[in-house]
Parts: sequence; C-alpha cells; structure tokens
Amino acid sequence: MLEYRSQLPWVLDRPTALVIACSDGRWRPHIQDFVTNCLQLDPHFDVLQVPGGAEPLTLSDRVPKDFNFFRRRLDMLVRIHRLRRIIMIAHENCAWYHELTIRPGKMDLRARQIADLRYVRTQLRDFFGDVAIETYYARLGANGSHVVFEAVT
Repeated sequence: MLEYRSQLPWVLDRPTALVIACSDGRWRPHIQDFVTNCLQLDPHFDVLQVPGGAEPLTLSDRVPKDFNFFRRRLDMLVRIHRLRRIIMIAHENCAWYHELTIRPGKMDLRARQIADLRYVRTQLRDFFGDVAIETYYARLGANGSHVVFEAVT
C-alpha cells in the first residue's frame, strides 16, 4: 500500500473563489498562473473542471441531467464555502466544443464558447446575485509559445 505524506501545510479556511474551466491539463498551469498572479486569487481556490468547462450549465433544456449534476455541485460550493467570486475560463481549440459540432468547420467555436460564457454568466448572476461572476477566454499567443487571457464582456 502506497502512503505519501505531503509536505504542504494544511489550510483550514475554505476558499471564497471558484474557477470553472475545462479539464484539458495543458491549460491548467496557465490558468493557475493567471488566477493567482493576475486576478490575485489565493492559490487554494476551488476548482470545477470538466471537459468544456461551464458548458453543462447551458444544458438546462437540452440535457437536464448534465445541467443538474453540475448545478447541484455548484450550489453546494457557493453555500458551504460561501463563495464570493466565480471565474469561468474557456480556451481555444477545446476538444469538447469540437465534439459538439455536427459538421466540423461550419461553426465558429470561439464565438460559441464566448456566447456560452455570457449565457452562463447571466444565469449565475440570477442564481447567486451577490457572487461576482467573471468570464475569460484563453488562447495561444501569436507564435504559440504562450497563453493570453482575454476578459469576456
């Protein structure tokens, strides 16, 4: 049986911020860097990561089972952790969004992701009126060697 003892100290206080993002691990270190160094989040923020990020929250009418699964967990985090801030991040070339397209190349995926972020932002503001909701789109920089985060207004 493997036993490992982490050398990191335990943090008793619950996080007050949540990041909702896609589970694509290539983006994770960049998201961590962005939210801790640019947005100044405590590095112990909560995370909900699934393929497509916040996309399940667009499915209340089409796939209520997926919507409800995600929404119940989000409700619990807001209530128990007393979240004050939710940050949603979509990223360029998301495989989940590629899978959603019926005919590849016929849909502007970036536009779809941004529309979804805006839709979910409005929903979350209705659900959790006093929680700040922020949305961002991550993309590769000009030469593909770095990641750029843009606010979605």
